[in-house]
Amino acid sequence: MRASFGPHTEQVLALLTDLWLLSPEEINTVTRAWKEANDLNRAEALAQLHRAASRDERYRILAAASVARRQAMDVAYIHHRTDWAFWAAAWDAAAAIAADDNSGSEYEILTAPLMTVLPSMSHRRGGVQIPAQRSRRQREARLMPQATPARGRSQRPPESPPESSRGRTGRA
Repeated sequence: MRASFGPHTEQVLALLTDLWLLSPEEINTVTRAWKEANDLNRAEALAQLHRAASRDERYRILAAASVARRQAMDVAYIHHRTDWAFWAAAWDAAAAIAADDNSGSEYEILTAPLMTVLPSMSHRRGGVQIPAQRSRRQREARLMPQATPARGRSQRPPESPPESSRGRTGRA
């Protein structure tokens, strides 16, 4: 796997996957938590991430944040949620995860809104990931249709209809 988001690509990808599992109520919870957080603390945390990061690290942090924001926008759209605070929470959390080596309390500040519904995020810092509990409805929900088995070379093609059913045009 290519480390598009730096050494913490796996954790960023886990966050992106978890965003798809959120319910509309959980999106509302994240939105409220982001709005209730201290704007100054959040701005200082983001500034500290950027100050402590090298140029390449900043690029990876911004790439992770940008992808998370886009993913959050898609998830919100599917659930008919339009509040941009959810997108901002995803941006903040992905930036903190991608910059994990450079952050201290910044990680907790930036991930707190999503940690309200994804408690496993608190364990991602050390690489240990515990899947969040999901309701039965969420476990049964399928956002993407199940794949059908592909026809490989080992499978026989469907048999052609018998010659008597082709018609009598003289052509096969």
